[in-house]
Amino acid sequence: MTDVLAGVHVLEVAEQGFVPSAAAVLADWGADVVKVERPEGDGLRAVMKQGLVTQTGDFDFLTEQVNRNKRNVCLDLKHPDSRPVLERLVAWADVFITNQLPQVRRKLSIEPADLYAVNPRLVYARGHGQGTKGPDAEAGGYDAVSFWSRAGVGHMLSGVAGVVMQRPAQGDIPSGMFLAGGIAAALFARERDGRGRTVDLALLAGGIWTLAPDLVAASVLGADPPKPGAAGARAPTGMVLVGTFLTSDGRVLQLSMLATDKYWKAACDALEAPELGADPALATDAGRAPRGLEIRERFTRAIAGKPLAHWMARLRAAGCIFSSFATPTEVQSDPQVIANGYLPRHPTHPTARLAASPVQFDEIPIAIRRVAPRKGEHTDEVLESVGIDAETREKLRASKAIE
Repeated sequence: MTDVLAGVHVLEVAEQGFVPSAAAVLADWGADVVKVERPEGDGLRAVMKQGLVTQTGDFDFLTEQVNRNKRNVCLDLKHPDSRPVLERLVAWADVFITNQLPQVRRKLSIEPADLYAVNPRLVYARGHGQGTKGPDAEAGGYDAVSFWSRAGVGHMLSGVAGVVMQRPAQGDIPSGMFLAGGIAAALFARERDGRGRTVDLALLAGGIWTLAPDLVAASVLGADPPKPGAAGARAPTGMVLVGTFLTSDGRVLQLSMLATDKYWKAACDALEAPELGADPALATDAGRAPRGLEIRERFTRAIAGKPLAHWMARLRAAGCIFSSFATPTEVQSDPQVIANGYLPRHPTHPTARLAASPVQFDEIPIAIRRVAPRKGEHTDEVLESVGIDAETREKLRASKAIE
């Protein structure tokens, strides 16, 4: 079990996928994460009930993915009786993490200054749509808008033939990982100077970081880089062992051999084009570059003539760098995925696997210690641990401040 953050207490006041996934990473690393959920429930539960859950029976897979390894307290932060409870939890916490909008944070008095007054050593982490400054700083933003669309990711991944839709939480999950890294850095800094810090991560910034090569290229070229399938997207080049190719059974083979000279002859033999590897005029990048399209067309014809399994076996035997476009089902059985514990089994569901957060320490796979908690599952346990006795809890429950 990974325990690099053992003893770190995290208080989460967040919903949906982005910021809860950051807290899930901290929990994977050993932190004690307490999620504060409102009586109406995390909005993600409602989203899943609109159709996604019906695709997987009653298993709320996205809630499980971003809320595993946590405890859950149901606390109505709008209720006046909730404030002393919240302050007890803030005093207990090392990290406070939220994605509430600025106007909501002000209304609930959970802005950084409010909570630093309770705990000056607190690391206060915020997830945003667009950032802390600018005309849209206070506007909401989901990953489909802020990460996928506004950052340019969707545009560059949509080929000339049509629009590519993002997959569920495709911006939320990596951005959560980015935010978790920032929190870990702030905790490290606190060990040196004893001071709490505010950590901010916007989905827009996460998308920009993800698309960095294209954005940097656009700034240099003064124009958008060509999209997949556009004229110029595969200009003549000596880098002929990088690209995607269709096989006879309709699968996609990905080659990625950047050091072309090193792999050239072996790859040509594996791709059943030995005459290319034997041609001394093509032995160097300088010789291949003017004939790049010709070489690619030769590979394309060869690969299109036989099924994926044929090429996978030949390329593997030749020591080439390659893969197929694996399907989600195929990823489940990938021996590397299994050996490294990248998709650990859910503790109670007969077939479900959850994606482990990708960083490992000392080669120890991430463990799923707890399933995603029910709303209010640990209210009594957690509140008792911060000094709120049973009599007080009953009064709070009667007033509907807690559940």
